[in-house]
Amino acid sequence: MSDMVVGALLSAIAALEAFLELDSQAYMATNALEEIAYRLSEMSDGERRNFGAAISRIAAAYDLEEPGTGEWVRNVPRNLGLA
Repeated sequence: MSDMVVGALLSAIAALEAFLELDSQAYMATNALEEIAYRLSEMSDGERRNFGAAISRIAAAYDLEEPGTGEWVRNVPRNLGLA
């Protein structure tokens, strides 16, 4: 799984999390996040390893850009119930 794909997915997850704070959009955002989590839970072991490695690389890049910001990236798999 490429870092570009995982980066795009992270951007979508961040936007959906922001929508959760808007009462009028919370239902749709929750459904979308649940669908993402379900689809990712279907990954094979190898795909999970690749996904985890991409998450680690992207988190490290975020931390280089602005220290501490990679923590959100590292928490995404756990927050989606994947870890």
